[in-house]
Amino acid sequence: MADPMKGTPLEGFELPEDVFGLGAGELAYLMARHETPAGERSRRLLMLDPRTADDAALLAGASSLASRGWLTVTDDGTPESRSNAALVEYAVGAATRWTRIGLVGENVSQADFAILVESDTVIALMQPRQLASWFIRLGERDGNTGALVTGLVRERFAANAEAGVFLEVQTLEGSTNLAIRRSGTDFEALTDVAGPGTGTGGVVDADGLQDAVTALYAETVSA
Repeated sequence: MADPMKGTPLEGFELPEDVFGLGAGELAYLMARHETPAGERSRRLLMLDPRTADDAALLAGASSLASRGWLTVTDDGTPESRSNAALVEYAVGAATRWTRIGLVGENVSQADFAILVESDTVIALMQPRQLASWFIRLGERDGNTGALVTGLVRERFAANAEAGVFLEVQTLEGSTNLAIRRSGTDFEALTDVAGPGTGTGGVVDADGLQDAVTALYAETVSA
């Protein structure tokens, strides 16, 4: 996978099979290497503290990556990310689509979320953890995002049938959303939700759920 941006080439880096973590400084450093509209959107959705962009914080992030072997410096002084870090750098800097997956429990105090970041070749499922760290799972973009996200939704309901899931799909051009709750053995799926009592749709079965989720990735999003 060739990196079209000014950064580390991705050839030879295999996608890891396991979940791994990045700290706020490490992630901020990787994102600071690419001043792109996609990178700025990723920064906003990942809610990085502006203080992580300070020179001292970026140096700390780079140092931490280097200690893992995920950042090296060439003979001419050019830093290059390696392994998992190179793949994350590419995904967030060259992203074309973002899905915010809001996971809501029986009351709003149980809210949690994950972000699915998609570039042309690499996808990253990212979930925040303590002290501004992130758990990350990488994969290849294969055109089956709808099926992947539907699987995550079903896992959520299997763990907590009273839960709700709110999906917001964003591109640089606009966004669309889908709110999902269990309705007996089926699912209530509402699109274009702007607040309580809004949205269009209704109750669907398991196949209809996947159709509703997949439709988010097929339609043109609104500005």
